[in-house]
Amino acid sequence: MPATSANLGCAFDCGGLALKLYLKALFIPSHGTELTLEYRGKTPERFPLEDSNLVLRSLRLAAEKLGARAPAGHVLVESEIPISVGLGSSAAAVIAGLLLGVQYSSREAPPELVLRWAEQMEGHIDNAAAAYYGGLVLALSNNVDQVTALKMNFPESINLVVVTPAVTVPTHEARQALPKAYDRADVLHTLQRTSLLAATCFSGRFDLFPALFDDRLHQPYRQKLVPGMERCLQLRRPGLLGVAISGSGSSVIAFAAQGELEVAEELQKIFAEKGLASEAVFTTADNNGASVTREPVPLVERLGAVLQKYNGR
Repeated sequence: MPATSANLGCAFDCGGLALKLYLKALFIPSHGTELTLEYRGKTPERFPLEDSNLVLRSLRLAAEKLGARAPAGHVLVESEIPISVGLGSSAAAVIAGLLLGVQYSSREAPPELVLRWAEQMEGHIDNAAAAYYGGLVLALSNNVDQVTALKMNFPESINLVVVTPAVTVPTHEARQALPKAYDRADVLHTLQRTSLLAATCFSGRFDLFPALFDDRLHQPYRQKLVPGMERCLQLRRPGLLGVAISGSGSSVIAFAAQGELEVAEELQKIFAEKGLASEAVFTTADNNGASVTREPVPLVERLGAVLQKYNGR
């Protein structure tokens, strides 16, 4: 499952972009009753290993919905996606668990059904749809029985720079920072940019520019949660197409036609001046989305040998 950057400035709660950072999940079923979990990857201290884990919950949900017996066995998760920094780690975990559950059940589940389950589990259809389909996705849901998502490939010639400061922004805290009502002028300001972002991307032109990412619905309020964020969003330099808060933060994502190293340095400098260390990751869009392979494993085979084979070691 790819990481995702949602909202993209003006596309608040309706747009997401898949990135070439990945979560991989392996399920080895058994005839027992326990479902155990192992994790290797970024920010392990933020990855729960008990029943509250989203991979396990989603795996069980899909199996239940498709009429399969309760899954038992071992799940191994490896992830390049840091948790709670606005890069869609929860959506990747949910989609991973659901697709494992579908495979385990040996039944079919259309994308619309998987995404409906994902929204029930996690609530962010923009992240989930981008993780499932890859590319740039615009999506809507009525929270009841309909999920609609449109995807297009995003050019890999546009470099993506993700800078993550050493601070987290829980989603519920980011939501609480938003006002209960908006001025009409602010809504119109953002609607114009959302429409233009969709139009230029789906037309294949990708005429991106910094002001296109200027949002008035969530970024003015969330930027206050992370020192230096406001200055990051205001960064301008040659080759920089725009900067946005990734998801609800704390990461920022920059779109660059050139000079991505200099963009990262300037963003990290801004955070450093506020006393925050940060990490920069250079990537591009993932246009493939989630993928599933199935390789039967004899139950008598030692788990360690299976995991070694899975990791190519």
